[in-house]
Amino acid sequence: MRNAELTAPTDDGPQRDSPQYRADGGSSLAESYDVVVGGSGMSASTTAMILGKHGLNVAMIEAGSHPRFAIGEAMLPQSSMWMWIVGECHDIPEIQYLSDADEVVNNVTSSCGIKHSIGFAYHEHGNSVASDHAHQLIPPRLPFYSESHLLRSDVDHYLVEAAQRYGVEYVDETAITDVDITQDAVTVTTEHGSTEAAFYVDGTGGNSLLADEMGYREGTPDLETDSRAIFTHVEGLAPFDEVVEADARPQQSNRLHDGTLHHVFDGGWMWVIPFDNFERSEVNRASVGLMLNREKYPVNESVSAEEEVRNIVTNFPDIERHLDSAEPVMPWVRTGRIQRSASQSSGHRHYLTNNTYGFVDPLYAIGLVNTFESVFVSTNLLLDAFESGDFSAERFAPIDEMHRQQLVGNDRLISNAYKSMGDFRLWNAWTQMWLGQVLFHDIYMQRHCFNYLNSGQTAEFDALLKEPSPGAGAPFVTQKDAMCTMMGDVLDAYEDGETSAEDAAELMLEEMRDAEWLPKHIYDWGSERARHVDFSNPELVGKLIEWGKADSPPRLRERLFDFSVPEMA
Repeated sequence: MRNAELTAPTDDGPQRDSPQYRADGGSSLAESYDVVVGGSGMSASTTAMILGKHGLNVAMIEAGSHPRFAIGEAMLPQSSMWMWIVGECHDIPEIQYLSDADEVVNNVTSSCGIKHSIGFAYHEHGNSVASDHAHQLIPPRLPFYSESHLLRSDVDHYLVEAAQRYGVEYVDETAITDVDITQDAVTVTTEHGSTEAAFYVDGTGGNSLLADEMGYREGTPDLETDSRAIFTHVEGLAPFDEVVEADARPQQSNRLHDGTLHHVFDGGWMWVIPFDNFERSEVNRASVGLMLNREKYPVNESVSAEEEVRNIVTNFPDIERHLDSAEPVMPWVRTGRIQRSASQSSGHRHYLTNNTYGFVDPLYAIGLVNTFESVFVSTNLLLDAFESGDFSAERFAPIDEMHRQQLVGNDRLISNAYKSMGDFRLWNAWTQMWLGQVLFHDIYMQRHCFNYLNSGQTAEFDALLKEPSPGAGAPFVTQKDAMCTMMGDVLDAYEDGETSAEDAAELMLEEMRDAEWLPKHIYDWGSERARHVDFSNPELVGKLIEWGKADSPPRLRERLFDFSVPEMA
């Protein structure tokens, strides 16, 4: 892992002056750059910022402008840790600020929510949420990161401005019309002219011109998940804890409203992401979005997007009551199928960012995790390429494998989640499995952070660069993948009518009961009654670490729990 050496920041920020740009797209580009970055979303702007910090001459070209609406607003412990790691490794505080809610408010925007809960409420047609039909995971509290709800219009705009402070030239309202890649250079043509670069990073998302020109984009995504979205922002949304009956509340240390809530039902789910659940936030707003299996909920073009949402949620009394407490502050947006994929992610003198390569579904908030995994790996490869002068396709081939693993893994996890939504017994079993795998991936990343905090050496993160996808080398992955495959087969059998929901759920629960890598005294994996877990309780965290160091399988003791908890944690 490299440390940032070329452009050290001063007390007033980076030494290089920020070039100005006109909001009407009137800025002109120079004749040449080291790197041209297409797009200015979170992945594009952080990539440009890192390259600028290391002394490269970078241009970032945006077809639209900021501020603007974007989804991908909820974080996980892993996304917070990745933001912290990337900022720490490259000495860029502007990225690291995003890993802590207080730092977001101090430095980025006063409109920020907290995510101190991951909650799921399962709804059956015509009924209120049953007393045992909710799950809640409360993550541990660590001093070097915390999960947030990011108002992306503010955050993305901030990152673009921060990139300019690191010397990145930014032009907006400037559409890229051609990307020509030769052996020796890349020529990027816009409606205002052309510029040349040694390398092109494509962060333009689903509208990627390069992916189309290179034949990478797959017309029909080769993904099992098939969903669409209807979403908006609202004001005045009441906490669901005040809407639902008392016996359906988890009764843990945090409310469901203290984080991201997922309303789940057969054929779909709704995200609820409040930005007003943090005492320091100054906005009374929440993001809500309905995700629908297109086979079970084909689009109804005869009504507006908002009317379609109302028609669907009227079947679920508690969701209807929850939405009735709020008013939209922007029109509801309705999409077609949201999945996209590509056959390739990199080549000679170019690569696609992860969201340009492909996207599955916002369930489980994996997108920001994958974004910063990708930024971490891809920028290291690109900086090495500039040192060696080697921009061959072979050098960037690891990006292909990383993005493929991310997309395939997300599709497997999310498509099976949609299958399990058909019956609460299946959903309960699948949610328990999800909780186990996300907990252990959190620990794997915390291990790397703890080792770095103890040693002060960014080389502690080098192993993550060598894995096919960061986290793929964790010592529980083989067993976790086998469990996911087995459960996926069971859910397929249920959907094909070959087994009942009761029998399928029992097979899934039995698989977890037999798993040696899941500590049953921490959470009763495999019990049909297991629901909530609160890792903000230091005693429970202590029991988990004690088990990991003394009683877990040897591979976990040696390669997962082989850390010393730093004094600050």
